[in-house]
Amino acid sequence: MFLRVVLPVFATAGVVMYVTMHRVIMHETDEQLSDTRFALKDFARANDTLPAFFQRIEECLVAVPMPPEATGFSEKFADTTLLNPLENEQEPFRYLTFPLQIRGQWMQVSVFQSTVEQEELAMLVIAMLAVSFGLLFGAMLWVNRVVARKVWQPFYETLEKMRGFRLTDPEPLRLAPAAAQEFRELNSTLETLTEQVRRDFQTVKQFTENASHELQTPLAVIQNKVEMLLQDENLSESQAHQLDLVGQSARRMARLNQSLLLLSKIENNQFAEKQQVPLKPLIEKKLAWLEDFIAEKQLVVETDLTEKTLHINPFLAETLGSNLLTNAVKHNLPGGRLRVFLDGECLLVENTAVAPGVPVENLRARFARGNGSSEGLGLGLAMVWEICKQEGFGLEMVFEEGFWGTKIKFALPL
Repeated sequence: MFLRVVLPVFATAGVVMYVTMHRVIMHETDEQLSDTRFALKDFARANDTLPAFFQRIEECLVAVPMPPEATGFSEKFADTTLLNPLENEQEPFRYLTFPLQIRGQWMQVSVFQSTVEQEELAMLVIAMLAVSFGLLFGAMLWVNRVVARKVWQPFYETLEKMRGFRLTDPEPLRLAPAAAQEFRELNSTLETLTEQVRRDFQTVKQFTENASHELQTPLAVIQNKVEMLLQDENLSESQAHQLDLVGQSARRMARLNQSLLLLSKIENNQFAEKQQVPLKPLIEKKLAWLEDFIAEKQLVVETDLTEKTLHINPFLAETLGSNLLTNAVKHNLPGGRLRVFLDGECLLVENTAVAPGVPVENLRARFARGNGSSEGLGLGLAMVWEICKQEGFGLEMVFEEGFWGTKIKFALPL
């Protein structure tokens, strides 16, 4: 920002100074030529001729007879170049042309004045000014950087502290004291704000955990009572059916409660501890755990797995793989196909499926389902999406030619 402001100012000042100096030099030269003209006119009136000793390298005159019919000739200043015989090179001259009567004959007299010395002087002055501007600019740039670094140091320290701040930290944010009043007010405001946010986060977190815990007990009681009632031989078929519906709802509520709690923990970054997790054995273990469900649907499984290790929380890695594979089996068609591909760049899970009734990108949201007949909770892909965001993975979902595909690109921007 400093360079964008100062450089145009210096450049403009240099151009203005050069133009001004050039005009001053031309004005002085024109005054000298005018003085020479008056001297020549006085000499001509006194002697009725022009001086012969006037011809010099740096100053000379040329007189040309004017034809009798020439009228209206006026004085004028102009620039030209003449050959310097001593140095055998063209040099710049300024000249003044005016009419003068000699012995009854009107002559066109041109007086030439060399501007070499003035030009050299101008270039010398401009060079000195350029050096002065350069030194001044360098000094200003150095002072600006040193002062700016010192003045803004508290800001960068505060910024670094804010980057490292986590809502899960046990201690409140404490910022270093600053000399500037503005930074003290900024730090005080940030400390107050982060403490309020941290307290609100802890309150919500505690409420979520308590609510989830408190819901587990009545839901477990409901399920146990339903199972006990279903064992009663005196129940009618209608009553047994109604109780079974109650049991299904209770189990669904229990799963929903656990899933929402897990998703909340993932969003709150409560699984921050990471380690090296090999994906290939994890996927193989999950496929083995799903063997009964795969056999029940008579699915054809195709796998192409290479070794890949991720620096990730082990529970999140397991949740990622479990959700992808479970969804691929649960939403597969009877007698369909399941493909799992893993290499150093991505994990791809594909399965035969019915075309979703909503846009594919909408299925990342909570409680989103591909079709109304799905019995899922609609939270599996939401968990996958949240884990990918936290770990910096890319997530692509597509439905083509009867296959639903979910691809996770490792260490790529979303």
